Amino acid sequence: MKPWLLMSLLCPALAEGAGNIDFHYVNDQVLATPEAEAANLGSAWTARCVADGEFAEVAASFGPDPRISREQRAAAKAEFDTAAFEQAAQAAFDRVQTDLPQSTLTLCVDMAHPEDHFARDQMRGVMAVTAGSGRIIVKLHPDADWSDLLPYVLAHELHHSYWAQHHFDPDAAFTLADYVVFEGRADNYAMQTFGRHPAPWIDALSEAQFARSLEIFTPLWADATPAVLMGAMFGNPQADIPLWAGYTVGYRLVAKRLAESGESDWRVISAMPASAFLPAAKGSGN
Repeated sequence: MKPWLLMSLLCPALAEGAGNIDFHYVNDQVLATPEAEAANLGSAWTARCVADGEFAEVAASFGPDPRISREQRAAAKAEFDTAAFEQAAQAAFDRVQTDLPQSTLTLCVDMAHPEDHFARDQMRGVMAVTAGSGRIIVKLHPDADWSDLLPYVLAHELHHSYWAQHHFDPDAAFTLADYVVFEGRADNYAMQTFGRHPAPWIDALSEAQFARSLEIFTPLWADATPAVLMGAMFGNPQADIPLWAGYTVGYRLVAKRLAESGESDWRVISAMPASAFLPAAKGSGN
């Protein structure tokens, strides 16, 4: 057992302002809903998991997968170790409290489709999104060992949750610079909190690909168009942008800035503008 997990389980009072997790299991919700009422599942899930979240529009895509049959959901439910999941999730939440206090968390837990090989193999069995402050959705692949990556992923998403609570501005454009730093900060926080974990998106580029991606991104830092944001983060072969380029670029830019500054207070780091992490423009003298 990992030391941080053992300490959290034995000494939960050590966590600063330990909060509660409201676990919501989508399998239970789906299986308890009569098939005649299945059409209402989406709105019920939205009300519980994403409604009023700062990133509700993005998180809406993480709703119950209609391709998963009731039989597949029942099989996944039978194999799922709820107690182990809740123990690990609560321990991770308590640990994050010491750096980024949050009173409560609604954690919606669902299963990925059994045939979703991307979720199983590329994402190592864990996918997650933050719907807003105190609202996180996790999807687990039923055939993957999610236990190793779960604390890292929750720390990543809890950083997003904290940032949404304290720094989200609905009237401000969310630019490529914002997005890259948003993810880079969350990954640096998760890495510093739980150590090296197999998160494939933070080390997805060769040195040449990193340099090329940064070259492509630099004139686009102020761009807030969805096509640019999605292409940068999730790949755009036509623009010579590999999968997860934005995540790797963001992770490395934030890591460099933190190493140079020595700043370690994550409340301070979370409040820093995206511009603080970007390379100085050539010829600026900085």
